[in-house]
Formats: sequence, structure tokens, C-alpha cells
Amino acid sequence: MATTLEIPTIYRPNNQQRLFRLLLDAMAHPGSVAALSAWTDEAPAYLAVLAALCDGAVTIADLDAMLEDADWRFLEAARADFAGARFIVARGDRSPAAGLAPTLGDLTAPEMGATIILVIAELVRPGLSVQASGPGIKGTREISLGTLDQEWITRRADWVRFFPMGVDLLICDRARVLALPRSTRIKSEGAAS
Repeated sequence: MATTLEIPTIYRPNNQQRLFRLLLDAMAHPGSVAALSAWTDEAPAYLAVLAALCDGAVTIADLDAMLEDADWRFLEAARADFAGARFIVARGDRSPAAGLAPTLGDLTAPEMGATIILVIAELVRPGLSVQASGPGIKGTREISLGTLDQEWITRRADWVRFFPMGVDLLICDRARVLALPRSTRIKSEGAAS
């Protein structure tokens, strides 16, 4: 008797396309919060983001072992270390380890810089707050980053200082995502980029 494989909602092509469009809109409007729950069927937002962006041609670094074996099978991406990964998923409520340096791309291929997906408890609650400006933001915008550890913003300032090289940050709570592309300038108590 043949068994059928149940494909989770986030890996179904129509939902991946919807999630991808939501992510594009979040990148175009830095600091806006995109709700993903309508397309995830209870899967965490960070996994939905990976499902929409990754395939067998990319690499992922899972710094805090959040991905399960089944996730890796559906994502089909290869595992990599922090320095070599195109996508990095990590807990954002903890400081990154000292000396971590993601790939930033180079002047001929800045798009090869890493996308870092940071997972926190809640986006829209009092906590870390930054002022953002740049493409997609009229003037300046105050952005609440909830439980994100300040050190990620401090490190981001170093990683994007040679724009267009750098990293893009996607900050997720359980059901939502907020984007801080490398083109966004951030001012906070600990860093300016």
C-alpha cells in the first residue's frame, strides 16, 4: 500500500508565492510588520520565510538548531556555517557570538550578502526601538523591534557600512515579519548605520 506525503501548507507553491510577495512588500517598506499567519497553518514565521526564499541551490546556517530534520528535507538547502551561508537563522533575543562575520557579497555581486532571519518572542511590544530612514521610508520612522538584542543592530552597522555590500535582516516573531534591508539607515543608542 502506497503512502502519500502530506505537504505542509508553507511548502505548497501557491502559498510560497503569497509569502514571497509579502516578503517583497516588507523589504520595500522597511519597518512595516507583515502578518504571515494566513498562509502558514501554524508554522512559525521564520520557517515560512525560509520556505518562500530557499531551495536546493542555497545554503543555510542554523545557529541555534531551530530547524528539525523534516524542515531540512522540505527546504532542500545545504547546511553551512555562519561565514558561508546565504541564509542564517538565529535567535534574535540573544547576542550574536563574538567574531561572527556573515558573507557580505562584493562590489561585483553585492546580492550575495547573507539574509539573516532573527527569531524573537514578539515584535510589537515595548523593547528595543530604532529610528530608520532610507528607501521605502518617508522621512524617518520609529520602529519597535520588541525583544531583539541590541547587539544585532550594533553588528549590522558594521556589516552594512560598505553598502551596497552587506546583509539584510528579517526579524520574525511567531506569526509576523519585519524587514531591515541593507539600504535602510538605522539610528539607535548603540549603533548607527
